[in-house]
Amino acid sequence: MTWCHGGMEPIDYGLLYNWYAATDVREITSAGWHVPTEADVTILQTYLGGEPVSGGKLKETGIVYWTTPNTGATNETGFNARGAGLRIDGVFSDINSWFELWTTNNDPLDPDYSTAPAITYNDASFYIWSQSEEKINGCSIRPIKDSTTLTHGQTGTYTGNDGKVYRTICIGTQEWVAHNLVETKYRNGDPIPEVTDDAAWAALITGALCAYDNNWNNV
Repeated sequence: MTWCHGGMEPIDYGLLYNWYAATDVREITSAGWHVPTEADVTILQTYLGGEPVSGGKLKETGIVYWTTPNTGATNETGFNARGAGLRIDGVFSDINSWFELWTTNNDPLDPDYSTAPAITYNDASFYIWSQSEEKINGCSIRPIKDSTTLTHGQTGTYTGNDGKVYRTICIGTQEWVAHNLVETKYRNGDPIPEVTDDAAWAALITGALCAYDNNWNNV
């Protein structure tokens, strides 16, 4: 387990959100930050040397939060990507094996899908263009700052809408939250509903969150 900046909140894997929560007009990120676009993630991937190696540079090392062999993991960026898993059609899967983060982009081939860049336990790659996810599914969220005054390698803080404080890391010219989001409110203070039932989750067209296996010890 690691901690948000200042020891305020413990984070293991963070929460999972459907795409509707990630893109709700009430904003899941705090002011000055946004859910990344496909272009944002492509800048990150390119800065780190491209698809085949960038995932390893973003992955936390070891086999606490990743299944062995955790191929290519160096976490030299301090991004701390962990295998937070997914919720597919309401069913939880792939904890310690798969990290996927939402972007705001629609998949150009299917409006029911969105680009959801991925990192896996057995590959050093960071997949963007080939990776999309159905919007009803659950993925992680990593806010990115609209603009930053930090330089590469410097750290800062991010305060969520519900008051949680997180460490941030500047990678190239981008400042990212360095843990998966554990946000429970939109920017206007409205709560993001927690949906535990598999069928209810799979039927959603509005925003929702969940802990992996509906177990908050995983958060």
